[in-house]
Amino acid sequence: MEPQVRVGTSEAQDGLQKFWMVRAGTQTPEEVGSREAALRRRKGLPRTPEPDSSPAPQNPLKWFGILVPHSLRQAQASFREGLQLAADMASLQSRITWGQSQLQELQEKLKQLEPRAP
Repeated sequence: MEPQVRVGTSEAQDGLQKFWMVRAGTQTPEEVGSREAALRRRKGLPRTPEPDSSPAPQNPLKWFGILVPHSLRQAQASFREGLQLAADMASLQSRITWGQSQLQELQEKLKQLEPRAP
């Protein structure tokens, strides 16, 4: 069984991390384009199509056929929404931590600049 979504991450130059959801079957920028490193031959022997090594994942609710219980559809939708919220919360937590570290650095610089009273 293949996951239908995954959480992607990236880190900016300032150390701030961002999280987001990636649906299965979508290509990342690195995956777009030809899978061959060499030039294609326009004429020549016909090639047999290569089987796709990563078929699109199926929706597990289809295992139940046509009569899928409504509660399962609701649970799946709630899980997807929860996963999106978890990614958003992780991004916000990362931004808060980054902001706290920036604030602490600025407070330390301010203490160094303040004249010391005798």
